[in-house]
Amino acid sequence: MKSLSSSLFLSALLLELPPTAAATATGTCAGIATPCGDIYGSRLCSGDDMCGTVYRTCQNVCERQGASGYNSPCACFEELQTCNGSDCDYEVSCFGAPDCSTLANPLDCFATRGCKWYPKGNTPPMSMPNPPSTIIDTDPELFSPRYMDVRTYLIEQGISSEEDLDTNGSPQMRALVFIAEEDSLELSVPTGGLDTVDGYQFMTRYVLVTLFYATTGQLWTFGLNFLSGASVCFWYSVLQYPDLSTELRGVFCDQETEEVRALFLNQNSLEGFLPSELGLLTSLIGMDFDSNMLRSTIPESFEGLTGLETFFASTNELSGEFPAWIGSWPNTTNINLAFNFLQGSLPSTMGDLHELVGLAIDNNFLSGGLDEIFDTSVNTGLRNLEQIYAENNQFTGILGENFLRAATNLQYLDVSDNEFTGEVSSHLFEFPELLVLDLHDNNFDSLPLQFPQNSALGLLALQKCDFKDQRVPSSISNLSGLLHLDLSQNQFTGVIPDEIGDMSSLTYLFLADNGFLPGPIPSWIGGLDLEELSLKSNLRTGTIPSFLGGLSNLVLLDLDNNFLEGEIPESLGLLNDLQVLLLNRNNLISTIPNSLARLRELRVLYLEGNTELTGDIGPILCDNLWLESNVPIIVADCNLCDPHPGCCSLCCEPGVECNNGTFVPDMDPIWQLGYHRVHFAFNRDDFLDKDRNITSFEEVVVDTSKSAP
Repeated sequence: MKSLSSSLFLSALLLELPPTAAATATGTCAGIATPCGDIYGSRLCSGDDMCGTVYRTCQNVCERQGASGYNSPCACFEELQTCNGSDCDYEVSCFGAPDCSTLANPLDCFATRGCKWYPKGNTPPMSMPNPPSTIIDTDPELFSPRYMDVRTYLIEQGISSEEDLDTNGSPQMRALVFIAEEDSLELSVPTGGLDTVDGYQFMTRYVLVTLFYATTGQLWTFGLNFLSGASVCFWYSVLQYPDLSTELRGVFCDQETEEVRALFLNQNSLEGFLPSELGLLTSLIGMDFDSNMLRSTIPESFEGLTGLETFFASTNELSGEFPAWIGSWPNTTNINLAFNFLQGSLPSTMGDLHELVGLAIDNNFLSGGLDEIFDTSVNTGLRNLEQIYAENNQFTGILGENFLRAATNLQYLDVSDNEFTGEVSSHLFEFPELLVLDLHDNNFDSLPLQFPQNSALGLLALQKCDFKDQRVPSSISNLSGLLHLDLSQNQFTGVIPDEIGDMSSLTYLFLADNGFLPGPIPSWIGGLDLEELSLKSNLRTGTIPSFLGGLSNLVLLDLDNNFLEGEIPESLGLLNDLQVLLLNRNNLISTIPNSLARLRELRVLYLEGNTELTGDIGPILCDNLWLESNVPIIVADCNLCDPHPGCCSLCCEPGVECNNGTFVPDMDPIWQLGYHRVHFAFNRDDFLDKDRNITSFEEVVVDTSKSAP
């Protein structure tokens, strides 16, 4: 999802790499060879129900328990969900805020602020793991002269502590043994310090071996030629994937000086901690540890990496406070620490990052305010920012008039799922390059009365804020380039502004669950080229207009819980791409039109709560040869379902509360660089609430074990 990319950075190094054999990316639970493709960072993917952020748990836990033979990460994950002790000794649970432990579904867990899905019995570490405590006897007579010479050099040069080197089983001791006794290259112990070529190369080799042992290198997905007898500049591989694409991983050097310039060890099953010795590699300009199992704080020694330009360590289990010394990286352009367990507030030294372009700190436990840190009238060093991802933390306070004001190149701003308050400042809509503004699920109390002219902004997400008793300003149409507008689950009043109809670029319009005045479905909707439309719980009256059938690209239509009357128009059968049709809880009458049989892509159909609808739904949808391999999830009143047993996923009896939850499709917008909606993916439990008071629920739910389309 993030556009912070190590591959882009690597190409900027302009390295001429020595030849090496390509490794093939294979392995159980690896998303690359599945219908999902490479799903790191995505939240949904076509063909599976629980892909995306659950994938890391699958990879980290399922493979570790010896699971194999799964053709998708989701299949592996489903195995984990049902683990009963006889098949494996791991379970997973929701961890974090006090109420997290009550959430049994991973998707519910990921959707809840402050919660993360985590293996039971392995609570997230809040400090660096304690090293083994057994100190060995260092009597010189027990060790070879080379061993003692290497040990002495490492201590005298301050590379590792005497205690770490003498602690049995520590990464430092294992690296010492390797360098002294096992390394076929057998570098001479230098006579000079680290400022000499020999000294720096010797130290570099030792540090990389220490990293190997500190991160359980024996279990890495790809060995990357580590510990080979070649120079460390050959410790890398070219990975080739089933689609024939390639990726470089490992150690990358300056060819003239042979100094290590970058470490790319992302998605490689590193498990353990980052050793402090890495801070000695002052020639580094890039590190990528994304999507591993690193459980430690960020070493204080990293403060010395003053030449670092990119640091990626997202989707790990890093803990502790956000580094106060971060300002010591004046050349850094991109930092990605998303999906970790970092706590505390951001330090004021952030303002010293003059070159910072991209910052991803989302999905942590960070708190405090952002307004002062990103006040660009004071912190002039932050004016180059283009991308900020800070969603799903515990940030508070306001976003004032000077918040990022001078960052004129800003393109992506996501501060959703936090606890910000106050007015949404109009200057946030003035950035000339801004493409995505995601503010949803905060406690803002008002929008600007006058939106500025802006044709660049493509996504505006304002759902689940706290806009009480406020009208949607008609000037919102000044955001003329919007593709995605979500104002759902607020408390907007008044009429739905006709000016929204002037926003000709809209493809996604969600106005669900507001307090708009009663009225018909606006006629201007027929002039838009929508793909998704939700008017759920909007007091819409009158009939369903036939012009909706002219929205030829419509994929989702949600008219649930209104006061719509009359017949279902035949024209809805013209919506060839329609996947979700929610017409439930209205006052619709007559029979279901036969034209719905033409909806080949239909995946979900809700009709319940329309007591005057009649007929048999089976011949239209369940006996439809076009839909034979993909029968949709159907919920309807029992009079429509009974003539064709097994057709409906759930039938609702008169007078019984049935399927009346607050479900709104896609409450968390999914977007990528260049904004586009990804895929729909359905889990039957998302649509069928099993906690209803229905006497014979097992009889009315058909084939619950079947994966939803």
